[in-house]
Amino acid sequence: MRRMTQRVGLVVSLCLLAVCLGLLGAWVVFLRTPLVKVDQGVRYTVADGASINSVIHDLYLLDIIKHPRFFELLVFLRHDRHQLKAGEYLFPKGLRPNALLTQITSGSGMLFHSFSIVAGWNFAHLRRALNNDSDFTHTSETLSNVKIMQRLGAPTLNPEGWFFPDTYLFVKGTSDMVILKKAFKLMQKNLQSAWHGREAGLPFSTPAQALTAASLVEKETSLANERPIIAGVLINRLRKNMLLQFDPTVIYAAGTHFNGTITRENLLHKSPYNTYVTKGLPPTPIAIPGLNSILAVMHPAHHNYLYFVAKNYDMNGPSRFSATWAEQKKAIARAKQGRSHTEFFNDDVVRYHLSRQFLPLIFDK
Repeated sequence: MRRMTQRVGLVVSLCLLAVCLGLLGAWVVFLRTPLVKVDQGVRYTVADGASINSVIHDLYLLDIIKHPRFFELLVFLRHDRHQLKAGEYLFPKGLRPNALLTQITSGSGMLFHSFSIVAGWNFAHLRRALNNDSDFTHTSETLSNVKIMQRLGAPTLNPEGWFFPDTYLFVKGTSDMVILKKAFKLMQKNLQSAWHGREAGLPFSTPAQALTAASLVEKETSLANERPIIAGVLINRLRKNMLLQFDPTVIYAAGTHFNGTITRENLLHKSPYNTYVTKGLPPTPIAIPGLNSILAVMHPAHHNYLYFVAKNYDMNGPSRFSATWAEQKKAIARAKQGRSHTEFFNDDVVRYHLSRQFLPLIFDK
């Protein structure tokens, strides 16, 4: 009887040992077996406030985790139950359980999206672009411009021009205010740096005025080599107390009434932004200037030019620069060659009507 009991005990022990060895083997296989086998990897979003159990269940339904109990054991052994990092992840091909758990608890391997702020945009354009990007949480969508600037700590500042053009990375679900805050701080940093290194004797009393001047340069040309020259024209005209007469200010002042062609009404429109009727710089920037435009107004080219016109009236092409109105008239005549004159407003008629408005002194561009 004793021998029988011993044999039963031995059999049971061997069975338990076999089970343990089997489980251990299965555990080792589980840890060493890749969970993701597709070449492009798998995207998965850990929702804000999600529990580890809900994530394991989701990944089981997605056929990524095939043995949820083993994964729960891994979580238990690592003490990672309450360490989830919300965000969108890319699980690459060959990812194993331990590495997956590390990703979702450390935030490593998150999938980053990009958002680009483009030099030349105005603030309305920037807001539309943010609202149209479905990867953001749209915190700013219901806020006024004033409320946005209040949240950025600058309640009295007009937002136009104050968001640095760059490409910003973010994870899905990030508030769009995070991007605005980064861009606002980066513009302040770059503007202050350029201001401290500026050339002496410029006709700007504040960095904000320089930013406004840079926005005019930004909108006048897309050619980097022309920006310092155009900045020089702007500064020369400011020093002579001339009307700046930069066409982009006319377009900005017209707002939604601008139909694509500058009209007589646009030129005569009374607005502090219209530099055809108001001397000096506009009260705020008219667009977001890039760093090259900012540096151009801080270090303008030195010359005696007071006028410029786009060659062949090609707004994306190079310009002709002139020091006198007589030279400018010749440059305009050359620019019009090969173009139908009816495509543009009549310059002579415009000058006549401007002079009839009793403006102090009209200097045409």
